Amino acid sequence: MKILLIGASGCFGTELTKVCKREKIKLVSYPSKNLDITNFKDLNLKIKKIKPTIIINSSAIVGINQCETNYNKAFKINTVGALNLAKICKLNNIILVQTSTHAVFDGTKNSSYNENDIPKPNNIYSGSKYLSEVFVKSICKKHYIIRFPTLFGERKNSLLGFVDKVILSLEKNKNLKIANDKIDSPTYAKDAAICLIQILLKKKTYGIYHLANEGKISYFEFVKYIKKFLSSKSKIKPVKDKHFKSEGFKPLKTSLKSLRKTKMRNWKKAINEYLETRKIDEKII
Repeated sequence: MKILLIGASGCFGTELTKVCKREKIKLVSYPSKNLDITNFKDLNLKIKKIKPTIIINSSAIVGINQCETNYNKAFKINTVGALNLAKICKLNNIILVQTSTHAVFDGTKNSSYNENDIPKPNNIYSGSKYLSEVFVKSICKKHYIIRFPTLFGERKNSLLGFVDKVILSLEKNKNLKIANDKIDSPTYAKDAAICLIQILLKKKTYGIYHLANEGKISYFEFVKYIKKFLSSKSKIKPVKDKHFKSEGFKPLKTSLKSLRKTKMRNWKKAINEYLETRKIDEKII
């Protein structure tokens, strides 16, 4: 097994790199900025030189606001990039792992979304990611589409996800306003990376997989849990998600669960470990 990872600096790519090193899996990784997936000719030449047996595409323009204001770039990278990779993988008999998002659903279901639920994208971000799924499924027979909820974990880049922004604010005892009507399955990128590698090692059936820590919770209750763990003095005020300005429609209830045999631990155990790991890292620094 030889994996080419595209988009290696986010929290998923960072954790996947560590898992591959631990499992002694050969991995070639590229930050998105160093490999232009929108240029088919150059991309095909580079991939032929690398000769991977599996490509994991974790490259994306993420976030509703960023995609709404840069929709050409969003579709070019999120959709056309995936289309190019699907064509190349088909031509070279390579397995393609395309990462996707819980945002492909419209957030109106009262229970968690599973792999059989029909996506209903309703903004540029979700539309561009859903189209990537469509192209990959229709072009590349050997594919895995991996949908994630909100991820947290160590990352090589300088960006901060929702969870890390919250943690930093709580550590500084800042007061916060958090949505109490937004439901998710917060997931440790480390757990998602381990689960994906197991899927690949076991050569599980191609198709769509939801990789999420077990359980669902509102953002408000989740932040309260982190606050308690950190013994923060912050005051947290519950508000409706519409309180926060958005350039596009925001789905409210997008927790995930899997009908496949990919059970992952509860989100509480996952966030506990991440918070403890951060404490240890801070002491070392």
